[in-house]
Amino acid sequence: MTTAVAASHGRDTCYRCFRPLGSCLCDVIPAIDNRTPVLILQHPRERTHPFGTARLVALGLRQSELLVDHAGRLRHNPGLLGPLDGCALLYPHARARDITCLAASERPRKLIVIDGTWHHARTLYRDLPALHALPHLTLPPGLRSSFELRKQPAAHCLSTLEAIVAALRALEPETAGLADLLGTFDRMQGRQLELIDAQRLELPAGHTGRYRKKQRPQASRAIPRALLESYTSLVVAYSESCFDAGAPRRRTLLCHAALRPATGEQFFRVIDHPELEQAQLEHLGLTRDVLGDSVSLARFRADWSAFLRPGDLLASWNTGTLRLSSSLLGKPQAGIALKSVYCNLKRFRGSLEQILAREGLVAASTSGVRAVQRLSQALQLTELLRRRAAA
Repeated sequence: MTTAVAASHGRDTCYRCFRPLGSCLCDVIPAIDNRTPVLILQHPRERTHPFGTARLVALGLRQSELLVDHAGRLRHNPGLLGPLDGCALLYPHARARDITCLAASERPRKLIVIDGTWHHARTLYRDLPALHALPHLTLPPGLRSSFELRKQPAAHCLSTLEAIVAALRALEPETAGLADLLGTFDRMQGRQLELIDAQRLELPAGHTGRYRKKQRPQASRAIPRALLESYTSLVVAYSESCFDAGAPRRRTLLCHAALRPATGEQFFRVIDHPELEQAQLEHLGLTRDVLGDSVSLARFRADWSAFLRPGDLLASWNTGTLRLSSSLLGKPQAGIALKSVYCNLKRFRGSLEQILAREGLVAASTSGVRAVQRLSQALQLTELLRRRAAA
């Protein structure tokens, strides 16, 4: 299924395969029932590369997971890797064994693969000591990459997709569909090479230099590309906080509202704070009816953790919401502070209401709860920034 978002300027994009809508690959990505689960650990620089292949693998293999090392979250919280018993790492280490020489009893329970340039892969490997103790596997010599769109550092270097297909062919040669995944890879390259050839035909006669793509306008470069390209995993949130009764100089969460724009899924919780005065709560729109559904902090943690998905990108008005979410879950949460992005774009500092008024935007929420109203405003600002990024 193709999920597209139209931009007022620029190309429509499929936010499932991250390709321009005219080059969408969703119709040729196979559904492969692989027996060996594959965990892809992706360097954050690779996530937005237009010709990255890990996303095609994650969409094509039914048993696969893609974890992005946003802000070093895998390094800070290696528990995100999950249980490593029986896992093996596909990595060209001096002690790595040829994957084609494994006996059936030696085949890994799960295959872990690092995705990024070779420099980024070495960095990620260095920063994740938990990987060092795993059995290391390598591909047999003689394999050659057919990746023409990205330069390989050596003849034996393969793209992530090619390496995973070669590894699965060795571990489970009877699995159907792996050739079709390579076909998707070839289709991606073929379409792009056709565009490059067409662009070369439009160059002035006698032009001998290489073709250089046009840079994005300076304004759109001020906006993180993840805000545009990670739409399916985007969660917009707004939090209200209060002083922590147990630590008066610190603030703790009072209520939290969030929405996943791609699906319309909503989240709203009020944390029980019996020490707060009624007048203060009513100022925030937290009436007795709303407070009747308040939950404990432990229950909030469980509910918010269940709402989030691996790889979600959190967008909030300011960094306070990002810090609260990370501290309450006990792990770093990849996020974007909309206030900072707008300031970088327009060099204007103001409240959320002032920015919306400046841009002629009106939030649609009629809720009496202030956090829900502010969430509606944050959504308006998010869509404004996404349109500017696509322009």
